[in-house]
Amino acid sequence: MKKKSIFLTTLFIIFVFFNANLIAEINYKVDFSSRYIWRGFDLNPIKKPVIQPSIDYAFGGSGLFLNIWGSISFENKETNEIDLTLTYTFKTPENISISAGIIHYGMYFVEDFNIKDNTNHEIFVSAGLPNMRLNPSLSIFYDFTNGDGLYVLLKTEYSLKLSKAIGADLSASLGYNGGQWLAEGVDPGFSDLNFGIAIPFNIGKFNIFPFVNYTIVLLDAIGDENHLWFGVSVSYK
Repeated sequence: MKKKSIFLTTLFIIFVFFNANLIAEINYKVDFSSRYIWRGFDLNPIKKPVIQPSIDYAFGGSGLFLNIWGSISFENKETNEIDLTLTYTFKTPENISISAGIIHYGMYFVEDFNIKDNTNHEIFVSAGLPNMRLNPSLSIFYDFTNGDGLYVLLKTEYSLKLSKAIGADLSASLGYNGGQWLAEGVDPGFSDLNFGIAIPFNIGKFNIFPFVNYTIVLLDAIGDENHLWFGVSVSYK
């Protein structure tokens, strides 16, 4: 079964690769954030800031994207992380944006690292309506290794103009945890409610996004406090 899956995945990539304009496009981004909050979990519990760089590699007009993302702690290297995401995106005739892919999470810096215990993998599918005013989207993630569970995210985004030169990107999302990273016997439920605002502006080829986020934790098994976190995102295209 494993060899068959690898074979089919390879065929899929080859098919996409040779049926599109493959002029590669690379985007760079780095976030400087006061906290590392992920699906309601505080993944840097010492509450210190992190640097989170990422590289997006787009395979031309194929709809295939590769992302390399990292999180670097200022205090504890064992919380450092490197993730790889392979995504295929397309639009339907009804202007519904569909994405599907796989994510590899790697905690490579823990003591006595081993692949089985310190990496995990998710498959996901996402559908959105980018032409609608609030840009709603629904994403479903399933961890089939150590996290062993489902996570569903309903998200909406809205951009508004504050002045001729300044705008604001608003976002809100609601997460449902269906057992992912929860202790045995813990009931699933709505896990996190998130609100965010970013004020984007440009300096030459650099896009600057100062942001503030607030996460309300809805599930006791995830944590007992809400999170206010902020920072700035810098991207270069």
